Amino acid sequence: MRKSLDILFKVTSVLAAVFLVMIAVLILSQSIGRLFGHVIPDANELSGFSLAAGMFLALGPALRHGAHIRVLLVVGQLSGVPRRIMDLITLAFAVFLAGYFTWWMGVLAQESFSYGDASPGVLAFPLWIPQTAMTFGLGMLTLALVEGFIDTLWGRATVFADRETSDMTE
Repeated sequence: MRKSLDILFKVTSVLAAVFLVMIAVLILSQSIGRLFGHVIPDANELSGFSLAAGMFLALGPALRHGAHIRVLLVVGQLSGVPRRIMDLITLAFAVFLAGYFTWWMGVLAQESFSYGDASPGVLAFPLWIPQTAMTFGLGMLTLALVEGFIDTLWGRATVFADRETSDMTE
């Protein structure tokens, strides 16, 4: 199961990178176009959509990599069973919040698709496309948190905790 999750999160991080590269391509092409008197319509708007998609898609892989900031002021003082209980409580709360945000972002994307919502720019880009990418990214964050919760519940170190401790010892 862990190998499947590793592959899924790798694909998600590649998608996030593609959207970030798309920002660079759009802005660069707009800058070069201005030199020759051409304007690319809505390049800034499409860059914004790409930024949102890229950032949300990177949430899950970033958590698994230990790149999110975790405040361990209280939890860091605990060890053994109290630490595990506190980790389970915080992970359960995080799973709930991430799942809640995933659900409502999905509802928003579905409604945008149903109503045919489009951006107000020249291209009238369908809003459900970046919203779907954001929903998928939030779903990957929720999945990473569920994975961490299950690992903690079974007494295993989470993937992101393993990386945090290895970063601290280096």
